[in-house]
Amino acid sequence: MYFLEKALEYIFLPVCGICGKLGEGYLCKECEKSIKVYSIGKRGVYTFTDGIIKTCHLLKYEGLVRKLLIDYKFNDKSYLYKTFCEIIKNDKKTLDFIKSYDIIIPVPIHKKRMKTRGYNQSELIARELAKTYGNKMYTDVLIKIKNNKAQSTLNKEERENNAKNVYKLCKLEKINNKKVLILDDIYTTGATVKECALELSKANVKEIGIFTVAKD
Repeated sequence: MYFLEKALEYIFLPVCGICGKLGEGYLCKECEKSIKVYSIGKRGVYTFTDGIIKTCHLLKYEGLVRKLLIDYKFNDKSYLYKTFCEIIKNDKKTLDFIKSYDIIIPVPIHKKRMKTRGYNQSELIARELAKTYGNKMYTDVLIKIKNNKAQSTLNKEERENNAKNVYKLCKLEKINNKKVLILDDIYTTGATVKECALELSKANVKEIGIFTVAKD
């Protein structure tokens, strides 16, 4: 699959996912400048019952970033994962944060939503980063067992209740004694990634981190 992708890139020049310019990769220099306006590179910690989780959020969820993420997630523009990966790669501190983890776990979506959308937007980014930087990426360790309401349609209190008891930890042996990073596209209240973290904390992991492309 990797060699096929490289062959296709050779035949068809990469296109900037924002302006459509050919020949400058998936993020051209001009669009890279426009994206930097939204950079927050925010890092911190989230404390929960069983310990501390390191967090990292790269961009502000507004303006151009918001439009791109909505298109990526809801308007069948799966190819934008390449552009988001380029944005991540261009921020050294964020990239170092991601590379410090052994395993990347993308926030899972329910199989019914996967069938409708055709892809998990977080998984595409996680897979590309793991392939490039040598992390492991698993989609069978944390699964979504309930097709709950979309978080984007709910307020803060509703989001927290909506995210409870919808994820299940499987194959604990894959993450035992490892540093595990949860990857998601958007952080609003944090209800989704926190529930994922609580579930993963049931395993004997060294450390849990959270990375999101954008923070509301």
